[in-house]
Amino acid sequence: MYEQGLDQWTRAWYGEAVEAGFIRPHYHPDPVTIMRVRGYFNAGLSPTEAAQACFGHKH
Repeated sequence: MYEQGLDQWTRAWYGEAVEAGFIRPHYHPDPVTIMRVRGYFNAGLSPTEAAQACFGHKH
């Protein structure tokens, strides 16, 4: 169940990141980004929030 939820959430995260212009289609994350994204999922961020946290401007 966890893996299925993570897979669906990650697809939504990817779509949000492409739509926002953070990444281009066919983007392949490195291992550090994969771990970061899993952390966002486990913390309960939405895919939109996670895309912003991962690729948005850092303060």
